[in-house]
This record gives sequence, C-alpha cells and structure tokens, in this order.
Amino acid sequence: MVAGKVHSGVVVAGVPAPMLARLESTLPRGPEWRYEPKLDGFRGLLWRSNTGAARVLSRNLKDLSVSFPELVRAADALPLDTVIDGEIVIADADGSSDFGALQQRLGVGRRDADRSAQQMPAVLLAFDVLRREGADLTGQPLRDRRAILESLLAANPACLQLIAQTDAVEEAEDWLRLVPSIEGVVAKRWDGRYLPGQREWVKVKRRRTIDCVVIGIAGDHTHPWLVLGLRHADGKLHHLGRFGGVICHLERTWRLAFQPSRSMRAAPGASGAAAMSTSASGARDSPACDRRAGRPSHFGAGAS
Repeated sequence: MVAGKVHSGVVVAGVPAPMLARLESTLPRGPEWRYEPKLDGFRGLLWRSNTGAARVLSRNLKDLSVSFPELVRAADALPLDTVIDGEIVIADADGSSDFGALQQRLGVGRRDADRSAQQMPAVLLAFDVLRREGADLTGQPLRDRRAILESLLAANPACLQLIAQTDAVEEAEDWLRLVPSIEGVVAKRWDGRYLPGQREWVKVKRRRTIDCVVIGIAGDHTHPWLVLGLRHADGKLHHLGRFGGVICHLERTWRLAFQPSRSMRAAPGASGAAAMSTSASGARDSPACDRRAGRPSHFGAGAS
C-alpha cells in the first residue's frame, strides 16, 4: 500500500492514483468546462476486480473496505474489472454530509462497521470511471467517460449515485452562494483526459461568513492576534479562537486607547486587556469576520 502523498502515475494493484484539483478563488469560464458540487466527504475509488472481489480505496490508495462494507457490496452492480471514482459521504438527518460519521467509521471494527452501515449507510457519489471491463478509459475525454459512467449507474444501484453536473457557470456560482451543504465546486474540462495524481481540475471553496466579536488581542505589536468570541444560542459569548494576519484594521485599532468592556470577561489565551472597544467612539459592535469554510470547531466554525 502507498501512504502519504500520492505522486503522479502511482499504481497500486492495477488501480491508478486519483486525479486531483488545485484550489482557485474563481471558477473558470467557457464552453469547454463542466461543473460539479463538492461535498464534505472522503475521496474514494471503488474497484471490482476481474475475479469479482471488490475494494474501496482512499485518495492515498489505502484500503477502506472494512470501514465501508456497504460500498463493497454495491460493487456487485459493476462489471468485472471496473474502477469508478467519487466522493464517499454519509448523510445526517437533514440530508447534509456528516464528516464526523465518516471519521468514526475508520475507528471501528468490521462488526461495528456493518452495524453502522445499516443505520447510516455511506454513498459513493460517482463522478468518473477509470476502467470498464478491463478497458483503460483514462485516455478518453471526460465527455466519453461521463457517458459511460451514466450507463453504468442507470439502474440506480444501492449506495452508488451519479454526481450532478452542469455546463452553466452561473448555476455553479449559485451552488456556491446558495447551497450551504456543499464544500465547494469542482470544474473539469469536457475534453480533458484523466491524469492520475495530477492537479488539472479546479476547485473553488464555498465562502461562509459569521459575525464574531473581537474580545481581546494576544501577542505583541509585532505579531498581534485578534481573540474572537462567538455568541451562542444561550446568549453568551464563547471563545472562538485567535485570528492572525492583516484584518479588521488591526494596525489602526492597535494605536487606540482601548478601554475594557464591562460586559466581557477575559478570553482564554488573551494577553493584556482581554475585552476592548474596537472603535475610537467607544462603540462595541462586532466586526464581520470572513472565514474560509472548513471543519466545524467546538464553537461551530472553522478556518482552513
């Protein structure tokens, strides 16, 4: 098995390493591009060998078959010697991807994985096919591979679903703005070949914003950090974390005569005055804090 970074052209047991995406700030435009939603899950290759045995492989080509027995069984719907590529997700009660449930699967044994698969089954959202009945498809353009994938999944087999795709960049941009359950959008050239291990696809993450409160400054004037608080449903401010970099006019506010706020207490990790006004007029309105979508922290938001 191969662990760690996947290099271009790495092959394990005849299965090529997955093609990857590079992170960009905007989606590419043009008739040659297609767009797919990116959910918060595990990259997964589903391989049914020429003997009928099936394996679920991770992005790093680690065998995840024990953790996802429902996907191993789903491979029975595929022809022999076929490999499909996709995203492994588990849906919560609201239909959104539950990354925590995926992580829990990796730490349980075969018996518990079978039980979890019955209660909260995983689904492989398939977006590509690398091989069909022994024929290598990686040299074919995406338009042909997509047509083959659609035919493979036409019967809607259990735990295998075809990922949505659009040729309209406006629709993809609407996904980024309006669909909170996705992590982002991946753009792929319609005429592009499947290049194992190479970052030729383009991924744009969905931006999420929260209103947080600056409750202190940590560090010193050479390396300052804003200490942030987030108001929870109980009406109280909870420590959210520290945020560095050039944000919220920090250089200007550092020079102000800060006054402690009576309504706030010191945040863990803060140095000096822990609760301060952030405007010369003494107003204590919280600045809007833009943060990239990422794993939820203990306080309900995260930064990548």
